[in-house]
Amino acid sequence: MLIEVGGKRVIGRKSGRTRRVLLSVLLGVLALVATVCTGASAAAAPQAPAGPVGGGSHLVIVKMVDYRLLQPAFLPPGRYTFRAINDGRAPHALQINGPGVANARTPVVQSGQATDLTVDLRRGLYDFWCPVGNHRQMGMQLNVFVG
Repeated sequence: MLIEVGGKRVIGRKSGRTRRVLLSVLLGVLALVATVCTGASAAAAPQAPAGPVGGGSHLVIVKMVDYRLLQPAFLPPGRYTFRAINDGRAPHALQINGPGVANARTPVVQSGQATDLTVDLRRGLYDFWCPVGNHRQMGMQLNVFVG
């Protein structure tokens, strides 16, 4: 640090106390940023599969919002019932394609409505998307890894 006193330049050093205060402030800011980031991702993260529902399948909530699918991107193999809830304004549907699943699809769901789709998922990569209009191209698509 360079300090000018009475026309003379004096090189100053931070005291040990100043360093401790700066380090404490820096650590506090980092902790705050980490807390905010963790809270935001936890709030945005969809629920993990719940316990079995009828027929021994696991229930997964899929929130269809205007031009995103909110659901887990990683699942273990098994039988799943995907409850597709339209939380957007536009009509939406859910379609799934992957190992052993050939374009399984829900009917079109209006805003505020829901429907279920039950499929067996094996190990592999599955493509989940909204087949309504150009919703897929607008970002309403998600790759889900099962393994």
